[in-house]
Amino acid sequence: MNLHVLRLFYYVALTGSVTKASEKLHISQPAISAQIHKFEKDNNIKLLQLQGRGLILTPLGNKLIKPLEQLFSIEDQVRYIIEDHHNYPEGKLRIAGNYLATSVLIPKWASLFKQKFSEVEVHITTVNSHNAIERLINFEADVAVYSDMGVSFANSDLFEFRELYRDEYLFVVAPGHKYSLQEVTLEEIASEPFIMREEGSAARERLFQLCQEQRITPPKIELQFNGLNETIHAVMSGYGVSFVSSLVAEPLFKRDILTRVKVPGISSANSILLGTRRQEHQEMFVNDFISLVINNLDT
Repeated sequence: MNLHVLRLFYYVALTGSVTKASEKLHISQPAISAQIHKFEKDNNIKLLQLQGRGLILTPLGNKLIKPLEQLFSIEDQVRYIIEDHHNYPEGKLRIAGNYLATSVLIPKWASLFKQKFSEVEVHITTVNSHNAIERLINFEADVAVYSDMGVSFANSDLFEFRELYRDEYLFVVAPGHKYSLQEVTLEEIASEPFIMREEGSAARERLFQLCQEQRITPPKIELQFNGLNETIHAVMSGYGVSFVSSLVAEPLFKRDILTRVKVPGISSANSILLGTRRQEHQEMFVNDFISLVINNLDT
């Protein structure tokens, strides 16, 4: 299979024209067109066709886009691994965590790890739980710390996960809110304006799941942020309700910055998971980090 020509086709499809692909790849337009046409002829297929003054994908060409995107993403990861081998001779630990993990849990673990393994680079990326899992699956992270969303790994022989904490999601408001420290129904709290993170965040997914289970209209998200701290600060300012992990909420309750709204009769359990590749597929310092996390869960 001629991967070079497939890359040419991919960039033509991505940019929408041979001209733009030529500018991006620094290859002449005639060379790109000739190689794609030859590939089509050799394989008795058609990937692109003229429509008006432009090119469009054929049904087969359209089918190839997603697998080619995955293929070239893996190719990029191989290149990054080789680059990291040269740039970080002692190793680089890549941690992907959701906002809860990177704001509450990972900073302590990363600090303890660096005290013991000072030569290993540590790169921490904050994403939502869904993207943390995706980064691990796509070999863009060595460790993922995320909230359980009922998502299993695509290849259970390669990946594994363990539960670190089990807490619950809580409805929180500012102390002056009408529902502060009150007991209300899910339907009543769902009628309030909500402040939440973006789609794909575990808390938001669980909130909408609860509403579906109780057969009530889900809340309207009046303010949406890409960060947990921004969400909390907006609630602290006195507008709306949010739904957050008790690991975040409890310290703020003690400082009287936020208060809880009690909603009886619902189950809002939240598992914090640590996902990794199995030991035979990871470097020793990754195992050292995992051991450090396990040994410091209660301290």
